[in-house]
Amino acid sequence: MAPATETMRDRILAAAIQVIRGRGIVAATTKEIARTAGVSEGSLYNHFDNKTALFAAALAEVTGTARAAMATLAGAVGEGTVEGNLTDLAARMTAFYGELLPMTGPVLADPELIAWLRADGPARAQAESRSRARRGRPAAQEPARALGAPAGPPQPDGPHGGGPFTAASGPVLGHAGLIGYLEAERKAGRINDGAPLPYIAAALLGGCQQHAFLTRLAGPEAVADGARLPAAHEEFASGLVRTVLSGHLP
Repeated sequence: MAPATETMRDRILAAAIQVIRGRGIVAATTKEIARTAGVSEGSLYNHFDNKTALFAAALAEVTGTARAAMATLAGAVGEGTVEGNLTDLAARMTAFYGELLPMTGPVLADPELIAWLRADGPARAQAESRSRARRGRPAAQEPARALGAPAGPPQPDGPHGGGPFTAASGPVLGHAGLIGYLEAERKAGRINDGAPLPYIAAALLGGCQQHAFLTRLAGPEAVADGARLPAAHEEFASGLVRTVLSGHLP
């Protein structure tokens, strides 16, 4: 694929994220996305099969930041400090949830989108996008797929024929990944035996979501004054991790 085409696709994708973040996935339109990207509406379909494919790619791009944060954490086992590693993760996840919430609020009422997320749709869409870019083949030449469909050949045992997936697929993947990191650190002797790792993971990620939720609804000043929590992600993450890990470190 030519660099100019790649730049065009990236610009369209960035515009889609901006519009969906501002209006939500239901109210966002391809006309506004094209206007934001500075291209004709028809140009969108040179890079994406349809509106659904474009929105799927936008969500995949945003959720990719969470997967990257979890991958960084997985590579940090035995390095630095547990508190420092988790503080970095919490700051990144708080920012991630802040981006994700306004984009995916309507998803909770959409069974098809829920099925797509449960089948790890964002990761599949991102993998398909990378594969398409390597082949240098425009999206318009690719067979169209529904939002819940797999990136590869259909398999019998996933939703919408979406192939097999484990209990740690989709939205649960981050929680499971965090438990895996905590287990590895416990084996390394850096977390106490008997520490309730699934609950530590839930408290940490739940705290990040709560901060993002309050900030979105009430604003940073209300979070600081009313909830008595730091508005800055890094400062909040530091206090959250210190509290969640209390009594669980050697």
